[in-house]
Amino acid sequence: MSISTPVGTVAVDTASVLQIDDLHVAFGGNQVLQGIDLQFVPGFNGLIGPNGAGKTTVFNVVSGYVRRNEGTIRLQGEDLSGLSRTQRVKAGIGRTFQSPRLILDATVMENTLLGRHHLFRWGHFAELLFWPPQIREETEARRICMSMLDRFGLAEVAHEEAGALSLGSQKLVEVARALVADPTVVLLDEPAAGLGADDVTVLLRGLREIVAESDLCVVIIEHDLQLVTSLCPKISVLHFGEIISEGSPEHVTTDPVVIEAYLGHGFEAEEGGEIHEVESPLSEHHHIDHVEEEGDLTEVWTEDDDPEQEELS
Repeated sequence: MSISTPVGTVAVDTASVLQIDDLHVAFGGNQVLQGIDLQFVPGFNGLIGPNGAGKTTVFNVVSGYVRRNEGTIRLQGEDLSGLSRTQRVKAGIGRTFQSPRLILDATVMENTLLGRHHLFRWGHFAELLFWPPQIREETEARRICMSMLDRFGLAEVAHEEAGALSLGSQKLVEVARALVADPTVVLLDEPAAGLGADDVTVLLRGLREIVAESDLCVVIIEHDLQLVTSLCPKISVLHFGEIISEGSPEHVTTDPVVIEAYLGHGFEAEEGGEIHEVESPLSEHHHIDHVEEEGDLTEVWTEDDDPEQEELS
């Protein structure tokens, strides 16, 4: 449902926490995003698409790492245009990255505490003076961080250096850091990539608990379609900078346009969601191929794929 607005203005979807309208982004002559519209609501929201589709660029624009050419981004109805990255964090935007951005020689607790830095009322001078309000504030921040680390199975390594952890554990630390910032929206960029099965279980359990306890809006970019479809009641599909499909997991995974974008021409979905080949696919023209394995879609890279391309675009 949208509220009425004067002619010439953009209607704000009152059900959306984060709303993106007519977003265009170009790097030189490369048009990365072409007039996309997205609405994200409380709970889990999926954003998927082949490698290089522009998914991370959406996150970069929302969080202030990339400037848009056209379009508006609203958080709870407030336009984020003109806000710096720090101001967007204060406004309620949290995020993680494909490759964790941690201070490797700092402890897990110290890295997590950075997520609450913008919430601190007292600075280092008060800390040097052992100012009681500052001590209480830091004690409470540490309690919140430890509780969050415990949710993600990291309490026992809270005082170890982040650089000593596995890549999967580092990604969980970054998720915890984003969540202790008390965000309204958290953008998770491939949070399960590089995680083992046990870590994925911990990640999903922690996220589900937090969403069940709050109105947090979680937007997930993930190539693991099974993970996305199990979490997200609504999924948006981005391809070559345009939204090609939106809807329930059942709708998206059986949409012929989505199947062709992922698999190439010549595949179709039968009733029940099983995908089969009807003729030889033109996979060389697409970024990602998939193979069918025990009824699920499994991702495999083609030889000319660049796994870093999504981070750059």
